[in-house]
Amino acid sequence: MKKFFIALSALAALMLCVVPAQALVGSPDDVPGSDAVVPFIADISGSTGLNTLIVLMDVEGGWGGTTTLASNNFHYNVNTVRSVSVYDAYVPGTTHDVVSLNAFGILADMASTGRTALEIDLDGDGTNDHYAGYIYFQAVGDNEDANNTVGQFYFVNLAAGKAAAANIAMKEYSTTGGGAEVNVPFRNEMVSTSGVDADMELFSPNAMLNAIRLQAGLDTADNAANFAIYPRFYIADATAENWMLYWMSANDIFSTGVTHANVYNTEEGVKSTNIPLDNEMHIYNIESYLPTSLWTAYPHEGYIDFTWATSTATLQATEILGWVYQQATGTATESWTVLTPMWRNVD
Repeated sequence: MKKFFIALSALAALMLCVVPAQALVGSPDDVPGSDAVVPFIADISGSTGLNTLIVLMDVEGGWGGTTTLASNNFHYNVNTVRSVSVYDAYVPGTTHDVVSLNAFGILADMASTGRTALEIDLDGDGTNDHYAGYIYFQAVGDNEDANNTVGQFYFVNLAAGKAAAANIAMKEYSTTGGGAEVNVPFRNEMVSTSGVDADMELFSPNAMLNAIRLQAGLDTADNAANFAIYPRFYIADATAENWMLYWMSANDIFSTGVTHANVYNTEEGVKSTNIPLDNEMHIYNIESYLPTSLWTAYPHEGYIDFTWATSTATLQATEILGWVYQQATGTATESWTVLTPMWRNVD
């Protein structure tokens, strides 16, 4: 079991390297926002094993509702990995409130057909073992069109001694005259102009590139040539798992349904592989896609360089977020999990 504590020490050192928050529209930074996209995973039992907890907080005091009468501050849609809405409801609360939801509770309120549509085979053995998808939270009522909210989501299995969390990438509400202000010619690239997320921050290659151009004081908008996302993986032993979670704002953005990526180990060794990215939401165990020739023994450690040319308007406009969920299993006191966002880049 010594290896678990060694791994924990290494991970703790890595966690000391943090990135400061900055309110830059077009980039998923740690600042209050309005709408949100949150991935979820839950054990198919619906009551035991892995669950997803979601916490939202009104840090700006802008939600509606009082201590005697709550108001609906969010409307949310539960979506499958192919972005089919199977359930929706409201989140009530009060000013300066902290509200929480969990996947087991949401699933219990759904129709059985909705739950069935959310089933996935996470371990690749041919049998569905988890519910998974994503939830879109839309600010409504007094909370609409304002940047009041921060949040976190947790993957928890406390009976196994596992819990991990990450900040929610809140979408900032943007205007042309105040708040998170973005004006032309950059606005059409950095902010949604229609739909459910109208006037909301975008997390697309073009949004990120033009945020950089705006920050540099340039006068013109431009299209991204390439986008990159860099997940790190650490698979401690044969029983450990490393899940990759990707959310994109469209299905089937690649004609082949896969992306060719370079995989690096810790000794500068590199091999390439194909990794599926056809669904709007992807959740899978990465080990089966890693070239085994990069290692002779555990741990399997390194990172993946997903870089693709954004050669079409669709690729330039598609929003992309990613998270890495790492876990190793010993006794309940010797297990560990880590949940981190993926690094992103554009040129």
